[in-house]
Amino acid sequence: MKQELVHMRDKLNNISKRNRSIRLLKLYDKWSFDLMRSSPEIVEGIVEGIKRKSTKSFSLLTKEEERDTANMRKLTTLYRNIKGIEDETGVHDFYLGTPFVSGTFSDGTFFQAPLFLYPVRLEKGAINRQTFELKKDEGEPILNRTLFLAFKKIDQLRFSEEWMDEAQEVASKGDAEIQSFLERFQLAFTQESAGYESLREYKVDNIPPKSQLKLTKNAIIGHFPQGSSSLVRDYDQLIDLSETSNLSLIGDLLDPENAAIMESDWDAQKSEPEDIREFNRLYLLNTDGSQEEILKEARYKKGLAVHGPPGTGKSQVIVNLITDALHHKKRILVVCQKRAALDVVYQRLHSLDLTGYTALIHDENQDRKALYGKINDTLSYSLNYEQGWKQNLRTTSQKLEQQEMELNNIAVGLHSKDEVGLSLYDLYSRTKSTGDIEAFIVVDSAANELNAENLEEILATVYTYAEWYERFGKDSYPLKDRLSFAKFGMKEKTEFTQQMSYLIEQTKKAEEYLNLLDVEDITPGYTWGIQQDLLKIQPDISSGEPRTMQGLRLWYWTSFTGKKIIEDLNKGAKFSGVKSQEWPKIKKSLLLMNDLAQITSEINKEMEILKHFLEPSKVEKYKELVSDGALPVKELELIQEYLHTDFEDLQHMDQFGQECTPTEQKLIKLLIEKKNQIGFDNLPEKWTEALRQSVYLYWIDKAERKHPAVKKVSNSEYNRLQSTFEELVEKKKELARQYLINELKLSLQGAQESSRDVFKDLKHQTGKKRQVWPLRKLVNEYADKGLMDVAPVWLASPEIVSSIFPLTKNLFDLVIFDEASQCTVENGLPSIYRAKQVIVAGDEMQLPPSNMFMSTIENDEDEEDFLSNDSPSLLNLAKRRFDEKTLQWHYRSKYEELINYSNHAFYNGAIQISPNVQPYKEPPAIQWIKAENGRWIDRANEVEAIKVVEVLKEILIAKHEKSVGIITFNSTQQTKILDMIEKAAIDDVEFGSLYGEVMSRGLDERVFVKNIENVQGDERDIILFSVGYGQNEEGRVYNRFGSLNQEGGENRLNVAVTRAKEETIVVSSIEPEELEVANSKSNGPRLFKDYLKYAKAVSNGQIERVQEVIQGVNELGNTSVSTSALQFDSPFEEQVYQQLRNLGYEVQTQVGMSGYRIDLAVIHPNDPSQYILGIECDGAMYHSSKNAKERDIYRQKFLESRGWTIERIWSRNWWKNQSVEIERIDQVIKALVKKDEVKEDMVGSLK
Repeated sequence: MKQELVHMRDKLNNISKRNRSIRLLKLYDKWSFDLMRSSPEIVEGIVEGIKRKSTKSFSLLTKEEERDTANMRKLTTLYRNIKGIEDETGVHDFYLGTPFVSGTFSDGTFFQAPLFLYPVRLEKGAINRQTFELKKDEGEPILNRTLFLAFKKIDQLRFSEEWMDEAQEVASKGDAEIQSFLERFQLAFTQESAGYESLREYKVDNIPPKSQLKLTKNAIIGHFPQGSSSLVRDYDQLIDLSETSNLSLIGDLLDPENAAIMESDWDAQKSEPEDIREFNRLYLLNTDGSQEEILKEARYKKGLAVHGPPGTGKSQVIVNLITDALHHKKRILVVCQKRAALDVVYQRLHSLDLTGYTALIHDENQDRKALYGKINDTLSYSLNYEQGWKQNLRTTSQKLEQQEMELNNIAVGLHSKDEVGLSLYDLYSRTKSTGDIEAFIVVDSAANELNAENLEEILATVYTYAEWYERFGKDSYPLKDRLSFAKFGMKEKTEFTQQMSYLIEQTKKAEEYLNLLDVEDITPGYTWGIQQDLLKIQPDISSGEPRTMQGLRLWYWTSFTGKKIIEDLNKGAKFSGVKSQEWPKIKKSLLLMNDLAQITSEINKEMEILKHFLEPSKVEKYKELVSDGALPVKELELIQEYLHTDFEDLQHMDQFGQECTPTEQKLIKLLIEKKNQIGFDNLPEKWTEALRQSVYLYWIDKAERKHPAVKKVSNSEYNRLQSTFEELVEKKKELARQYLINELKLSLQGAQESSRDVFKDLKHQTGKKRQVWPLRKLVNEYADKGLMDVAPVWLASPEIVSSIFPLTKNLFDLVIFDEASQCTVENGLPSIYRAKQVIVAGDEMQLPPSNMFMSTIENDEDEEDFLSNDSPSLLNLAKRRFDEKTLQWHYRSKYEELINYSNHAFYNGAIQISPNVQPYKEPPAIQWIKAENGRWIDRANEVEAIKVVEVLKEILIAKHEKSVGIITFNSTQQTKILDMIEKAAIDDVEFGSLYGEVMSRGLDERVFVKNIENVQGDERDIILFSVGYGQNEEGRVYNRFGSLNQEGGENRLNVAVTRAKEETIVVSSIEPEELEVANSKSNGPRLFKDYLKYAKAVSNGQIERVQEVIQGVNELGNTSVSTSALQFDSPFEEQVYQQLRNLGYEVQTQVGMSGYRIDLAVIHPNDPSQYILGIECDGAMYHSSKNAKERDIYRQKFLESRGWTIERIWSRNWWKNQSVEIERIDQVIKALVKKDEVKEDMVGSLK
């Protein structure tokens, strides 16, 4: 680890030959200016005035020079660059360097550098007055530490911090005292001239090979950054510490094995809570699901990497991390090299009244006075601590928890999939209301065996069986009451067939007997009762002998049975005897009766065999028919017929039924029992639908018993819950804010009471008007003695942290890095050493570390004013060592078009974006303006710059309240536009006045003109792009893309195209197609060309062209924006869509181009260019929210802030009564239309 630390220190210890603070061989306009170029006679007065801390301002130009001169141009260039750096970083590293020392180090390297640096400020007059003045700035003169670090490293000289501090006191002394001071450390510089002189400039071929140490009275104003010297000082200590102690989080980052051990120890102390109670969640700003995950992880992770794509609320998360940490009495440090990012965090803290406990340090000199004043004021006033906030907060939090639990129970109940594999939402979406179900079967016990997976299989089985049953299950089907044919073969079929043939034959004979008998009351059953009697008299009747007949006659007359039979045969008439005329007929009937009795008895006997093939009850029924004389000849013939034609199908049906599972057999039986209710038309469909709906209803009932909260959406209870919950959320945030402020007061009060003398001294030091301590001295003295009680939150850059804070392990409980993709590992580690816990936030798709403002940049001839830094970013390292989380919701851009390209080109469409309520906005959110005849000459396009200024003027007139930013793709075009703005402000009084007023606003409201290298972290309402590129004098378009063509150049484009909140205007001298990017070595130029194509397509309203470009940059993502193709999340949504269409409304589905879609959007009946209503069904989008606040409050408010009116249709309510729900939506739409009409009438009346 020591070697890694040494390597990182050497990266920072920039003593290269290009470092201006060591080797100023040539003066470049953007970095420095020799005061001897102005009137030489006033230089000494300026220098002495600055050294004496005079408050006077010194003019640097004569009246003649205020007109267009070389000095004016040089000072303008210098002023713009220094101001840009200060705006960008907050650091004002602008000094008067004097005197200069030169000579040769022991390794032969020539140096020429300022000895002391006096803080000064270069001020420019009003935009229409070309004047420049120099004045002393806040802070004390300092030694050029960078130079002495070079002495330390190369010449092995030792300089203590005490010596450095003493040197600063010498800076205000005369030449003799300075010489004497240097000689004490074997630095004997000779002074050749007593007067001030111009700095001698060198070229490579005339640098002295060997030079004596000289001291020269040069006076150079310029950029001489010293920040890295404090970082180097920290590394010196870290290197020493690494040999004897654990470097905590630094070890975690640099040594993966150590990280695992340390994280394990940390987790043991900070075990993950199952749930963080509401009282302990002091998130004072709104959150979304992805933010809450980060806030929860931050509670128990020693390190965390947070990815924050553009506009996804990174500053919100940071502020919530701060307030939550303050609640737990932690000390917090936010580290970032971007001024704008720290300012945003500070402004958000200010909105919460927490800046009284926050120290924002961009520049330790510039910000010292304000900080000391704040500390002194805090210690001067009595702290009024109000009672009751804690209890109020706890009570409100408990109520909020209860309400949130109930709302979450609804969401969980709707979307949790129980053992059946379907959620209630799924079931409501698929189930008809009870009034629409044609047939219902009680499936209770059978349904317990079913789930979503096997239900479809069972339904398929039922469908197949129903196809057979539709043919063979009707009561009229002759073989309906058969026994199962499943195990029958040809043998059984043959037996059955033969038996049926015999029975049919016999039955027909019996039918003949009955017909011949022709006595209605005589049936086979009748004959069976007297069959024995008939058998007895059969021989007598057949013989015809008188004696026999006489006996028969006697039997007839004496036998009651005989009398009854004769009477029955005689149809009730008295029998007159054998000699009567009736006797022959009776005799014949008696013989027939005997035959009938025998044959039908045989039939009944043979029918018993049918019980092997038919249901016994059916056979018994046939036997009864035989007995009653209604011989079933036709029935038997039909059985015979269908047996012949249907045997195989019946066999298959019965085999299929037998192979069904017990559950399937039971369900089929239940369906058969309902056959009269269901009917036989389309039986397979009816059976499967009846079964499906019956099972769904059973599951709904079962699930609603398990999740009773879901029923609340069908009455007023949900609306009451949601309304109360929203009120409690807002109330809790305000109570939490007041509680936190009071807790901070109480904590400070307790600290003051326990250390009165310490706080008395701190108040004294911060209240002094003379001999004011440097900020570093004050912080080092009081960091652990009260200062952190006064200001527990600090915001600073890595350089400032190392400059003012002692290198104390665990000095801060929590250190948060913002814009960490731009922070190198070597810059970040010293701050991390001071942390118990670190959260590293940034975006790898934005700018990597670069040396844009480092002192090594000298060459104005370079095509672009930056050098890529080969150091990995802190974010890149952190994501490999710590858990990662990503922010998902985009809040910056008001219109989808402004962020869509970035979302799909760089994030695969993963950012959640609000769809447009006006899909065809006029004017479009991105406008394309052609700069006719623009020419690319000397890396700039003046015609286009003039056009940009014209557009700027139009904006300042028509949209004066809007903030504007101008972005260029190289620094030369940036300079050209600034020149044209200044010229226009002088030539055009109206523009000059408008521009001057805008530039007097706060820093984040002013017009900026920046190139793509330094626009990260900025945002404006309106962004103007100056493409710049155009034809040269020869009519050719050169494809030189500068930083876009570097490795990772596309990230610069991503930053640039995501800065606009409301509108982007692209000013271009060329068409996108004129750019030739096929041979580009990186992806940057290709994506740049695609963006230009996208911008122009949006401007022209070419929706299909827009989609084509988006699909080209994100082939894997769902980029569909088709308004004709219908997409539904569920059958429920499709039903809502169809009902709305039936009412005459135009409706589009799944509206949006990101992962977030609005389920259904109703087009305004009177204005087809916009939607009048968005409808959220409680499906995927509802379920995608992981907490009730996002689901039931924040997302709706967010969409409303983008112009949407949102109504939710609950699947349960739709299932219960579609007509009521559709009527409600219809009334909402009509009310909105009426509201718009009234608004239009009012506007019309005012015209």
